[in-house]
Amino acid sequence: MLNSMLQNTMNKKEIKKQNLEPLDYLEPLDESIGLLMGCDPEFFFVNGKGQVVGSEKVLPKKGLKWKDDDFGYSDSGYEDTQKPIFIIDGVQAELNPEPNTCRALLGNDIHSCFLQLRKHLKAEGKTLSINFDPLVKITQIELDSLSESSRVFGCDPSSNVYQTRAQARIRVNPKKYLKRSAGGHIHLGADAYQRPLRRTLKNVKVMVPLLDLVVANTCVLIDRHPGNKERRANYGRCGEYRVKPYGLEYRALSNFWLKSYQLMSLVMGLCRFTVEMAAESESGVKTRDYIKALLNAVPRQDVIKAVQENDWKLAYANFKKIEPIILAAAYDNEYDFPIGNNNIDEFHYFVKKINECGLEYWFSGDSLTHWCNLPDGHDRGWESFCRNRIRKAMRGKYVPINLNAKAPVVAVEA
Repeated sequence: MLNSMLQNTMNKKEIKKQNLEPLDYLEPLDESIGLLMGCDPEFFFVNGKGQVVGSEKVLPKKGLKWKDDDFGYSDSGYEDTQKPIFIIDGVQAELNPEPNTCRALLGNDIHSCFLQLRKHLKAEGKTLSINFDPLVKITQIELDSLSESSRVFGCDPSSNVYQTRAQARIRVNPKKYLKRSAGGHIHLGADAYQRPLRRTLKNVKVMVPLLDLVVANTCVLIDRHPGNKERRANYGRCGEYRVKPYGLEYRALSNFWLKSYQLMSLVMGLCRFTVEMAAESESGVKTRDYIKALLNAVPRQDVIKAVQENDWKLAYANFKKIEPIILAAAYDNEYDFPIGNNNIDEFHYFVKKINECGLEYWFSGDSLTHWCNLPDGHDRGWESFCRNRIRKAMRGKYVPINLNAKAPVVAVEA
């Protein structure tokens, strides 16, 4: 699978190489664009023995919808549309929050969705917990007990910029293969009047490799679950996407970022940052050609290999090559962009600690409780986490975020 992706990449006509000038020729980006950010991450229900339970045994057949008595911080309008916020997607359950141009408001909506789910579980007397691992094993007995639609893989085929449909097809029998994956797909969109932005998003031969480089490669430094390599052999491969009427669905990530609001804030920020660089590059101004700078910085096959094999060392080397471009683009604007001159040291410390100690070093406890207890998201996203938790850790005063507890209000970002 990896060989076919690498071979196809080397056969494709890529952006012409050139000798780049010093990176001080790149101008900082303007303030963030009005990109709609959405998602449909998946997760699993597990019983008291830690065994996966099919979502069809937990959720209503037509999905879990809003009740009129509890919306948390959400202003999504679900109470009018009655769109399901959780649906059955094979063995997995899928979350469908309302898209937003603001990470904090998206986080607020996820908070409200999980409040509704927790209320549903209590009302139904379900003694279940939620598992946010990107790859789990289900027993044959449980799989056989599910309906035909839940035993097969739930998603329609995806497209891949590095593979043909034939190469990208799943080759395992879902009724015998006892592993199931949870994706963390990101939806990037623009309103109908934002036609140039929609064109940028739908230019998949450029947009998807950029997302692979800036987002997926960076997430390899954070998402260290041992099942990722096996997961990507079938699902969530590097280069995977779907074109949508609103823009683009990027499908390479696992659901790891659903573990905490701070991780969601970082991932959505990276996606928005990438789209902003792509959109600015299309202005034709040499000092804003971030596309050429980024895609010339790292051989595409190195990005594919790092992501497909979940190779931390190679992903870190790739990141170091694009770091000067990221810093030139973001400069010191930490309000709009998640990584810049103000927090680059904190980012390096963050990912190195994950490589040494695991993601649990930074986030411990139950993620469902974390989302249900989340204060309004404007005051506790990724940038706040850098300024407070990571800097304290760098000074030897670190206390991990307890996902079971409410956190104090500390700062503001959008």
